[in-house]
Amino acid sequence: MATQLNVVSIDFLPHVQQLIPLTFFFSKAHTPSADQTKWLKQWFWKTAFSRRYSSQTDEKMDSDITCFEGFVAGNTGTLEKYSYSVSAEQLVKQKFTRNSPLVRAFLLLLAQKNPLNLVNGNKVDLGKALSKYNSKEYHHVFPRAYLKKREFPVEKINSVANFCFLPADSNKKISSKAPSDYFVTVVPQAAFAEILESNLLPLNKEVYEKNDFEKFLTLRSQRLIEFLDKQLV
Repeated sequence: MATQLNVVSIDFLPHVQQLIPLTFFFSKAHTPSADQTKWLKQWFWKTAFSRRYSSQTDEKMDSDITCFEGFVAGNTGTLEKYSYSVSAEQLVKQKFTRNSPLVRAFLLLLAQKNPLNLVNGNKVDLGKALSKYNSKEYHHVFPRAYLKKREFPVEKINSVANFCFLPADSNKKISSKAPSDYFVTVVPQAAFAEILESNLLPLNKEVYEKNDFEKFLTLRSQRLIEFLDKQLV
């Protein structure tokens, strides 16, 4: 979980129930093959971005173990009964809070891209950002203070789609600057596309130049779903 998916702390595991079938699998197969690793990752993302364990958890875990028994026996088709349920619209509406399994799944999804610091292009220390929940490690892409002045509702300001990884010291350099300002004066222009891509941020410069928050949320949430879909292939 730590080496393949950056789950370095159980605090960031979307659902603790995911450990049960995984523990069963590794009790049977200590060194998974490349195909098995791919299957396990697909299962993880499908269950991470769903409400599978929101009710009847004991029954779901029993069902998972049965599924994994089939997988260990070579039946990879058992994965077909799983699917994620989140949509781009749901991501926009989801508030950024550590209590949400969807938010924890979102952070782990971002981590798969090995995000680069918006301010200097350096790799974000994911070990630090994902070892203990600390709000200072996460950044409102469209700064909170900037959006509050423009009277956007708090729910929309704190949308999970408006967050990325960013250390506190770099966050201070952006502060309450408008995106039209800091995406030009702070984000390194020579690596602009690479930095944004690593954070699953829209590459459409016009969104930032026009401070178009609504369009940003739409494009960002769509980008997140597109990347999630790639984890399932």
